[in-house]
Amino acid sequence: MIGNTNPGLLPFDISDYKGVRGKNFYLNDIILRDLTETEINETEHRLAVQQHLAGFGELTGGLLDELVEACHKEGKYGELVRFDRTGNRIDEIRYSYEQREVRRIAYEYGIVNLDFHPEWKFPFTMFHRMALAYLANLNGEAGYTCPLAMTDGMIRAIKALGTEEQKARYLPLIAGVGSSSHFMCGQYVTERVGGSNVAANRTIARNIGNGRWLLTGEKWFCSNPGDLWVTTARIEGTNVIGMFLVSRFRRDGSLNGCHLLRKKEIIGSRGKLTCEAVYEDCEAEELGRPGHGLVNLIKYVINTSRVHVAVAALGMGRRAVMEAVAYVSQREAYGQKVIMYPSVKKILSQMFVAQAAMTLVSFRNFFFSETGHAAAAVLTPLMKYISTTTATRICHEAMLLHGGNGILSDFSILPRLLNDSIINETWEGTHQIISEHVLSAWRRPKNRSALDTWLNEKLAQAPAALKSEVHSLRERIMADLREFEDAKSPACDEDRLFFCDRLYRLCAMAEVTDRLNLFSGTNRAAFYMALLRGVMELGRRDFHGRSERTGVFVPGEANSLLLHSILTEEL
Repeated sequence: MIGNTNPGLLPFDISDYKGVRGKNFYLNDIILRDLTETEINETEHRLAVQQHLAGFGELTGGLLDELVEACHKEGKYGELVRFDRTGNRIDEIRYSYEQREVRRIAYEYGIVNLDFHPEWKFPFTMFHRMALAYLANLNGEAGYTCPLAMTDGMIRAIKALGTEEQKARYLPLIAGVGSSSHFMCGQYVTERVGGSNVAANRTIARNIGNGRWLLTGEKWFCSNPGDLWVTTARIEGTNVIGMFLVSRFRRDGSLNGCHLLRKKEIIGSRGKLTCEAVYEDCEAEELGRPGHGLVNLIKYVINTSRVHVAVAALGMGRRAVMEAVAYVSQREAYGQKVIMYPSVKKILSQMFVAQAAMTLVSFRNFFFSETGHAAAAVLTPLMKYISTTTATRICHEAMLLHGGNGILSDFSILPRLLNDSIINETWEGTHQIISEHVLSAWRRPKNRSALDTWLNEKLAQAPAALKSEVHSLRERIMADLREFEDAKSPACDEDRLFFCDRLYRLCAMAEVTDRLNLFSGTNRAAFYMALLRGVMELGRRDFHGRSERTGVFVPGEANSLLLHSILTEEL
């Protein structure tokens, strides 16, 4: 009876709050829906993709979201079991039932291997693959989206570099329908010495003939220990780093010479394990020409991972926006809904614009990557940096909009989402490393020419109402970038992150201009016009800078349109 008499226990504004669970994460995403409409030309193929994405959107908004939450609790994280009951070394990773179910459901849905499903009659395009990965990451890293990235990279590497025997042996295991290896591919590259500098690897590979090698050394970050992984080692007697394929078991069925020492206590991405390992005569197979190890590692493994890191950030940022909108729309403070306060409207609008813009530029890069467009050499590292940093900011802002409830892991996904996002910034190159890659790629004439051609073509099509404004901001950004053309300029060492931020602003402006033109004359045109104005304003000031009085982040028609889109998820 105490609940009926104690005023502190009476129902209140968020007594029945459930966040965004139960929504279809695809159908409620206007940007992703619009991309599906424009990126796939053939009608039957497009309808099939829309249906497939809608099905996965329902799973990520419902069952998968519930299972992921259940397996991200103390006592449910994976465990390293080094010995069996009689003392035999097994070096086995054991996951909870809920985590195994998450992996099984996603794998069997075909998010990494749909082209191996006989019932799928269309190309499994990069757009489709990345859209599925995007939706998966709305649940956070979830214990399988990092393994998804590594499995995708492994499939690509084996298809491109593997022998016919390797393809026949391993592709059915990691991609085949009915396989019990659900995203159990890993990467063992980093060592204690060198960190991101793979050329500093001390592990030695000794050739024993017939494409087989024995590895001796250690690996500091062994991501997703499982059935099969790629690794690197210095070829004995040389300074050449080779790339190798390693199975948990030798050909004779015995445990391979890779001993897992302990699991890493990482602040995020905790659903899948990362361990330390020692190689002691670990049997490996060459994957591609051993002398091309670093080149192949970057081309097939690292670049694939960087693309997945970027798309993971898009999904995490999107979920943070959704959670923030849902909470402030229901929560009350000082007599009105939190969303009614102008400062809250402003930050929500900015979060939405930032997430939408980085999503559009990233999916442009996915298209460039698939078609071999030279601009992808610049955009892949650029969007790895931009997307991850932006997602972390969005997750942080979403937590703050929740007040004290935002830091409670049993109330909201946001604490886990923020930690996953911070980890995501670190993978595949820290900001200082990745920015150097962006700048180096941008200076190459072929890449620069391809990127400039795309930028100039799209920006030249700016709407008449914004043409002078677009031209002015473009010239301002180009003036900032010119200083970086000279490799000897101090800015190239000191201000590379500034360079990346400015180059991205130009790319975002170009891509949203293109979307505006694609939807010209439709009911989407006003929305993309407001989005373009928002992108341009954020290109002129800091995220928390003073709003432009005639801009889209102050009360007015354009801001109302953005907020309507955010609140209803449809136009």
